[in-house]
Amino acid sequence: MGKKNKFKAEEPKTAAPAPAQQQQQSAAQQAAPQASTSSGASSSGGQQGGGGWQKQGGQGGQAGQSWGGQQKQSHGQQSRPPLQQQRAPGGNQQGQQGQGGQGGHQQGQQGQGGQGGYQQRQQGQGGQGGYQQRQQGQGGQGGYQQGQQAQGGQGGYQQRQQGQGGQGGYQQRQQGQGGYQQGQQGQGGQGGYQQRQQGQGGYQQGQQAQGGQGGYQQRQQGQGGQGGYQQRQQGQGGYQQGQQGQGGQGGYQQRQQGQQGGRQQEQGQYQARGPPQQQQQLLPQPAGSIKRGTLGKPGQVAVNYLDIDMSKMPPKAYHYDVKIMPERPKKFYRQAFEQYRIDQLKGAIAAFDGRASCYAVDKLPLKTQSSEVTVTDHNGRTLKYTVEVKETADSEVDLMSLNNYMKERIFDKPMRALQCMEVVMASPCHNKAIRAGRSYFKMAEPGQRRELDDGYEALVGLYQAVMLGDKPFLNVDISHKSFPIAMSVIEYLERYGLKTKINNTTNLDQSRRYIEPYLKGINVVYTPPQSFATAPRVYKVNGLSRSPAASQTFEQEGKMITIVDYFKSRNFKLQFPQLHCLHVGPPMKNILLPIELCAIEAGQPLNRKDGATQVANMIKFAATSTNERKAKIMHLLKFFQHNLDPTISRFGIRIANDFIVVSTRTLNPPQLEYQGNKWCAVRNGSWRMDNMRFLEPKQKCHKWAIVYCDPPHGRKMHFNQVGELERQMLSQSKLVNVSLADKAEFRTFKDERNLDDVFGDLKRSQFDLAFVIIPQFGASYDIIKQKAELQHGILTQCIKQFTVERKLNVQTIVNILLKVNSKLNGINHKLKDDPRLPMLKNAMYLGADVTHPSPDQREIPSVVGVAASHDPYGAAYNMQYRLQRSALEEIEDMESITLEHLRVYQQYRKTYPEHILYYRDGVSDGQFPKIKNDELRGIYAACAKVGIKPKVCCVIVVKRHHTRFFPNGEPSQYNKFNNVDPGTVVDRTIVHPNEMQFFMVSHQSIQGTAKPTRYNVIENTGNLDIDLLQQLTYNLCHMFPRCNRSVSYPAPAYLAHLVAARGRVYLTGSTRFLDLKKEYAKRTIVPEFMKTNPMYFV
Repeated sequence: MGKKNKFKAEEPKTAAPAPAQQQQQSAAQQAAPQASTSSGASSSGGQQGGGGWQKQGGQGGQAGQSWGGQQKQSHGQQSRPPLQQQRAPGGNQQGQQGQGGQGGHQQGQQGQGGQGGYQQRQQGQGGQGGYQQRQQGQGGQGGYQQGQQAQGGQGGYQQRQQGQGGQGGYQQRQQGQGGYQQGQQGQGGQGGYQQRQQGQGGYQQGQQAQGGQGGYQQRQQGQGGQGGYQQRQQGQGGYQQGQQGQGGQGGYQQRQQGQQGGRQQEQGQYQARGPPQQQQQLLPQPAGSIKRGTLGKPGQVAVNYLDIDMSKMPPKAYHYDVKIMPERPKKFYRQAFEQYRIDQLKGAIAAFDGRASCYAVDKLPLKTQSSEVTVTDHNGRTLKYTVEVKETADSEVDLMSLNNYMKERIFDKPMRALQCMEVVMASPCHNKAIRAGRSYFKMAEPGQRRELDDGYEALVGLYQAVMLGDKPFLNVDISHKSFPIAMSVIEYLERYGLKTKINNTTNLDQSRRYIEPYLKGINVVYTPPQSFATAPRVYKVNGLSRSPAASQTFEQEGKMITIVDYFKSRNFKLQFPQLHCLHVGPPMKNILLPIELCAIEAGQPLNRKDGATQVANMIKFAATSTNERKAKIMHLLKFFQHNLDPTISRFGIRIANDFIVVSTRTLNPPQLEYQGNKWCAVRNGSWRMDNMRFLEPKQKCHKWAIVYCDPPHGRKMHFNQVGELERQMLSQSKLVNVSLADKAEFRTFKDERNLDDVFGDLKRSQFDLAFVIIPQFGASYDIIKQKAELQHGILTQCIKQFTVERKLNVQTIVNILLKVNSKLNGINHKLKDDPRLPMLKNAMYLGADVTHPSPDQREIPSVVGVAASHDPYGAAYNMQYRLQRSALEEIEDMESITLEHLRVYQQYRKTYPEHILYYRDGVSDGQFPKIKNDELRGIYAACAKVGIKPKVCCVIVVKRHHTRFFPNGEPSQYNKFNNVDPGTVVDRTIVHPNEMQFFMVSHQSIQGTAKPTRYNVIENTGNLDIDLLQQLTYNLCHMFPRCNRSVSYPAPAYLAHLVAARGRVYLTGSTRFLDLKKEYAKRTIVPEFMKTNPMYFV
């Protein structure tokens, strides 16, 4: 996962030090440059011991600073430390004042230097250690350093304070604006990540007077705030807090003397942002070995994670195998286990996963033989199961691994303990709700049903999962799913299937094709007539019978009998003999049930693709503001009452009752450049190109046609509406600089077959573009694209007839032209170059996505879509698609795909890329190693074939997760759903300490709660800096050609999604896919068309 630099000081490959600094360093470099083990310094003022890049301590009380920590000491007065602070034991902790403790991240302060990881010596001794800064009285110069107060030094990142302006790389203005980090007025020290003085708790420093000790959380000076994540004392919050009186401020967020830190009175758009190249190690970082980002405006936001209090959790649990026979039906396994637990295990507490495992804190009193239990279902039928529980081979589960995976730096996650936690946390949910995936859906309360049309209702469920961040959290969210409404099948037919009352003459033959898809695969409860004297039972429907009950026969005792007669012979007269029966149960067995005796079972989750109306209704119901969403989550947590559950209590776990708060940074959006050096600022995730012209349209005058349907019968389009489309297209295209010929050709087609003649003719006459108006009935989008791209090789832009007739306004036309310009190889806009954050030169941006068919259509193959850039700006892309077997996650053919992209890149740029930045969409966490082993190997193999060794960075783009951000405040007219601002990044607290990952919201959500995208960096051979990567990713979200808005994930990945969707379009109309190689060959895109219009797919 990227390079794990476990606190190893980078050998001086950071910025080359300024000359003056090199002399100072000569002493330092004789010692091994290892920040983590620097030897103790002698304690006379100002002397310098060995150690990393270090600057020596000031004279007379003002102290050297290392790795960010910030200590404020009064000049030379030294308060005596309290006794308990003689040696503070380990952890992330600081030895304080007077005695050096030792341990992980530690600072020796004031008096004697202790020694250890990141270390600071203060006041009177220059100690040594990581990155130390000189204060007051000598301006040093060099790498990351601040000259303070009275001499400005000069050099890399450097700040001049008070009284001298200096000049130099990135300079920050003091007194009130923050940026990377600033030295302070008075005597504050300054520093990087996290400093708390005087009463603020938080990650870690014990300071001055009583150092607390231990993991997170130290107490400070007399008023210790203590604990966990984030305390606000003295009015500020966040990771680190501004200091009282003369506080310094530092990387992340400190307020200074009444001025707000952060970027205030910022001068110039991009100032206060450092160049990524030299940021190798600027700020001390949180627990874990991965550098986190530093750019942007600091803030805070609540996240839907709950703290888990595991202080009373026992050190281990026991894992048992549970075997339940017979294997079906599985849905009563829980009841069977529960019965067994009470009868055989004497009520011992055990958490069962519903299938084959259970976990207990105490050893279970197991019997050797298995025992039989009896379960009764809702309908009064009894079932017998035998239950056998035995210890697994390696039965002890180390629960402590959940507490120390951060400290131990185990790179693999404590998986077994995590699975145990998941099962335990789910125990209160099973008996109160319906489980589907990781969510538990609560049945609708009477009178509160949300109907979605077509016989479905929407249920709201609680999603929960244990997540590993800086510590384990419980991620809680709501999910929505459609369930069939429980009602009799007759009621379903009357309300939704037929939409008419059923009488004696109703026949299902005509409407069979609408009804069957709904009933197929659904469970029904069959209630036999009273005269049968048997209990109701549940069956799964296969479909309708061939003929109605009155004529459908089956064999009974050697002679054929109709279903009506069979029921008559058992004293029951069917009310609707002319209706078909339901064919249920095992398909071979031919069990047929009269519809009137069946009802749809309640609470059954189905794996079905929802229809268009259902989806629209569901979105209306589910898209709520963050405030409402939080209220819904809290409502469900109250309903499930985890903390009152006996199983959770027995495991010694409690969950907090409110969301945690994390630090955020909001990145500056890029500026966008249009033609003639004009540039556009982005506000709130979107921008207006008023009076701007596309950056690089192709100047050639394009021949264009408008093709529309003129059917022999039925409603025709008015010719003047087609003329209006031509007129508006021409006038707008001149404004944005797309060159179209002065007149369009008009062509009509009667039906699909006729379309071939039209396209063939346009191709022969060498038309560059055809606008095709899709009729309301007849030729579909999919057919038009198949004919144009697979058979004729002509560029099309489809517009719905409805749009032309009703919605032809300037906005629509401009949106269409955004696409047309890209299709004609133009470039709409590029990012304005920012000298302070140079982007990658000669880089190929690669995006990939695999779309899978829905679970009920597994015979259709999966489609791979890959898009790669071939221009200097990351604005022009070419595509490759492939078919592969259904549900296969990794891309099999990556090598040939990459070879093709490299060929196109070389053709346009006359060189091969030095960097490949690969954004991969649609991968679940468990698949990361597969991507690394298969796809990246394919990319490297392709590069080797053309003889290049580019630096590869692979970023996995994850949208399927349940992390959401909940800002304070209420929805407003500009932010209707109260979402965070675009550009918000979170890469601390809730990300795994040993993985390079971050969450980013890059878009303004149009409806509902914005879903952050999670980015996991799994390969980074060029050691791209995290700040560069985050800004670059955010910038690429502004490069999607279809709209003038920032989108929710980077353009290469978004375009790959479009490629895969286009591949899916090519499959429409076929149902049998035997040999995928042949099927793909049948659907080859016309090669010369792909060459002339590589970006035809947007």
